[in-house]
Amino acid sequence: MDKSDYFDVNTTVERVAPRELSGRLAADMPAVPYPIVRYAQVLKELRKRSSAVGDEQQQMEFGRLVAASFADLAAELGLPEGHFAVDTGGDPLLVKEGTGQHWILPTHFEGGAYFSAPHADHQYGLAAHLIPRLRIGRYVRFGKGSGINAGGDITIGDGAWLSPGSLLLRQDHGAYGRPSVGARTVSMTTQPAITLRDYAWVGRDAMVGWNSDYLGLGSIVGTRSFINNWVGDYSIVGDHDRILQYQPFKAFLLGRYHLTVEETLRISDWAAVDRDWRTVYAEHVGALLGSGDLTPFAESVQDAGAAPRALLVRPGSLRLVPALARGRLDVVTGAQELTPYLLQWASYAKAKRIRVRSDLTGTTLPLETAGTYHYDKRVGYEVVVAEHDPAAPSVPLSELQRVLLPGGVLIAETRCLADGPQTADRLVEVRDIAVDGRSFKVFAKK
Repeated sequence: MDKSDYFDVNTTVERVAPRELSGRLAADMPAVPYPIVRYAQVLKELRKRSSAVGDEQQQMEFGRLVAASFADLAAELGLPEGHFAVDTGGDPLLVKEGTGQHWILPTHFEGGAYFSAPHADHQYGLAAHLIPRLRIGRYVRFGKGSGINAGGDITIGDGAWLSPGSLLLRQDHGAYGRPSVGARTVSMTTQPAITLRDYAWVGRDAMVGWNSDYLGLGSIVGTRSFINNWVGDYSIVGDHDRILQYQPFKAFLLGRYHLTVEETLRISDWAAVDRDWRTVYAEHVGALLGSGDLTPFAESVQDAGAAPRALLVRPGSLRLVPALARGRLDVVTGAQELTPYLLQWASYAKAKRIRVRSDLTGTTLPLETAGTYHYDKRVGYEVVVAEHDPAAPSVPLSELQRVLLPGGVLIAETRCLADGPQTADRLVEVRDIAVDGRSFKVFAKK
């Protein structure tokens, strides 16, 4: 086989004499203001101006400049309202505690905080509506020198904090394609979107990689950690996504009372919150765990291995959790009521491989990592369990199949399969089982 068999006929490489470089660089600048070029220019200008931001007043003024710049760009490109949204509303809050005090500012950028753009010169033909969306909530703090590579959609909730030096990497040069210098020519606006939920906190000098699409409610990424996977609600993670601790008492308080930012700032005795929460947990956990024979369910789970990676979809209780928690367990739901109970159970059981995310608003399921391809690694779950929630649309069988690895096991409550047509060409029905009077069907994936 000849090396030329691998050459792309649509790609050329031209040698340019050094003395001609300046002229060629100027000549290659686009005469047409392509949308992606304008996007990159706006981010470049904001980054330049960020370096001069000083005191708190300037930080808030720069936040308003960011919002206005994006609004002007959206109008120029004919983008719909909300494509770029930076909420700088609210008044500065002076928090007095004991003998000290502290300012909480509306969404602001400390000196050197910035967005950077994808390589516009690689993708002049990109349509305006494909430019990444940016949505930033209230009272967000971008620490000194923090950065966001804005090569994918970014949503940041209220009260989130990117500590100084932290980075959100929404750009990737294709590690499994061209090596080093060649990788620099790859388009970078195809990365997974990322959502930082309310009160998410990225620690100092931490890096959030391109395969992370979700930092959960009240979650914390530890100082100088590198993570490349999603982070569950109310979890503290360290380097390489290792779960260090759960915070069920925060899930209980914020989920039950839906506190405003101002109300959250007035709580200082979190030990009291934890005591009250544990009392509530002790009163209700027995009913949530239930009783009875789970042998048929546990045996079906074990068909996938001793400690499989499992996904539990829209659970109504903790009933099935112990049988799934022997391996890594991800729980996806559209509600938060069960989250504190699940995390407290995990904490008591020392099950440090459980993640919960409450962003399931439709029927599209997350994978264990936002990246869909890793060289020589299978991406997906070995066990998927779908419970029935009458208040939410059922996930189609084809979608449950999509996130399941070949050879994996799907256990779906029969009522989940009654909502409309179901197609899944790689699933083979194995058996029917019953759990607490509910009927489940067990499938194997070819």
